[in-house]
Formats: sequence, C-alpha cells, structure tokens
Amino acid sequence: MILEYLQPDPSLLDGATVLLRAAQYATSLGAAGIGLFLAAFGHRLDAAGMAHLRRWLLGAALAGIAVSLAGLLLRAQILSGGEAWFDGAVWRAMMVSRIGDAFWLRCAGLALLALAAMPWPVAPALAAMGALMAAASYAAMGHSTLFRPRQELSALVTLHLLAVGFWIGSLPLLIRAARAGEGALIAAWSRAALAMVAVVVLAGGMAAVLLVPRWDLLFAAWYGWAMIVKLALVLGLIALAARHKLRLTPALEAGDEAVPGKLARSIRMEAVLALLVFWAAAEMVSVHPIDAGHRIAP
Repeated sequence: MILEYLQPDPSLLDGATVLLRAAQYATSLGAAGIGLFLAAFGHRLDAAGMAHLRRWLLGAALAGIAVSLAGLLLRAQILSGGEAWFDGAVWRAMMVSRIGDAFWLRCAGLALLALAAMPWPVAPALAAMGALMAAASYAAMGHSTLFRPRQELSALVTLHLLAVGFWIGSLPLLIRAARAGEGALIAAWSRAALAMVAVVVLAGGMAAVLLVPRWDLLFAAWYGWAMIVKLALVLGLIALAARHKLRLTPALEAGDEAVPGKLARSIRMEAVLALLVFWAAAEMVSVHPIDAGHRIAP
C-alpha cells in the first residue's frame, strides 16, 4: 500500500489490494501453520490445549476463505475498471485463469483445515494436506508463474510458505503454552523450528536469487526495497526466536515463576513482527523485479 502511494498516480483499489493480500497471508498461512502444529504436536496437548488449537484453526481457516473471497471481489472490481463488482465476462475470464486456480486450491486447502478442527482420528492428516494445498496456492500465480525456472520457483515458494506458516501459525498456541508453563512443549517446538527457520532462509534466498539474478539492479525497482524491509523484519523475528530458545525456554523448564508472563509477552511481540512481515511480503508481490530476460513469454 505504501509503495502504491509513492507512485505518480496512486490507486486506492490497488492500495487496498495490498492490505487485503497481507490479511490473506496472515489468515491462510496462519491456518496452515496451526494445522502443521496439530499434525506434529497435537498428541502432546491436553484437552484444554487441544480445544484452544481447534478454535484457532477453525477461526483462521474460515477467515482465510472469507478474505480470499473478498480479494477476488476486489480484483474483479479492478479488472472491470472500477465499474462493476459482478461483470460476468470479467468473472469468467478470472476464474479460468491462474487467479481462479489459486483461489480454488487455497479454499479447498482451508476447507480441509476447517474439517481438521473437528475431533476426528484423521484430523492430523487432513491438516497436513490442507496446509500443503494452502501454501501451494500461492505458487499457482504471481512471480513464480511469470519467471523462469517456473517449476523450481514454485517448489521453493511452497516450501518457504509452509515453513513460514508453521512458524507464524504456532505463535498463538505458544503464547498459551508459555502462560501454562509448558516448557517441554515449547522446547520440542523450538527444536523443530530450527529446521523451519533454515527452510525459510534457504528457500526464500534461493527464490530471491532466481527472481533477481542481477543484484546490481535490485534497487532499480520497488521490489528490492520491499525485500530489504522484509529481510530486516525477518531478522528481528529470528533474534526474538533465538532469545526464546536460548534464555527464556530453559528458564521456563527450570521452573522460574517470572518467565511465563515474560515469554508470553515476547511471543506477542514476535506475532506483531510477523504481521509486519506479511505486509512487506504483500508489498513485494505487488510489484515485479527488474526483468533480466528470464520472464516467461506470454
């Protein structure tokens, strides 16, 4: 949205699209992350913890579907030139394009995640499949479909977003675990999170190299500035996560009574940074990297 209003002729609709896209990331990838938490750590939760997880999972999945539909309506308004919300020709063209493919794949994944919120034995499998579909939907459109090598970019985007979703979607569950003094659960999550952080950095970095092969042109487009902001925010997240793992979690496991509240507050701060990361990512995908000859011809 900020990048849009730095343009010579800013568009209110295009700016609103950036904010809606950030909300879509937060809800759909958040739901995917909660689903992955269920699949990996659901067996460690007591009845109260599982009820808390199911409420968050159902709420995030339904919110993701609602925000995705709102995004589709806004896109239809933009494509119709701001003249109609329900132009039949626009909707037909949109739903047979990559936009429609991504929408249906995302909504199907979120529907599976909503079903995984039910107390069924197959819930972890539904959650894992739904998380994969929700993350893969973002590789069905956008930069990964416009630049070569397409298959590699799509795979990297999907892996990157699965890891991001697991990290960010776990935060509301970790806040409750911190308050309850569940140090063993947080320690187990931290061990898994190390691998997820590695995937976030490696997959995101490799995708960035493929999208911006000439780093001397990085700041020739707004894409580069948005990327730098996103990287700075991610470094802040990593710094907080390192503090949690190295200082607060061991103290929590040792029974320090002052730590639960301190850790919960720090995780809330991490969640705020995560929302800003989603905003920066939404800004990034609203503009294209400088074309260095590797764009797929239309």
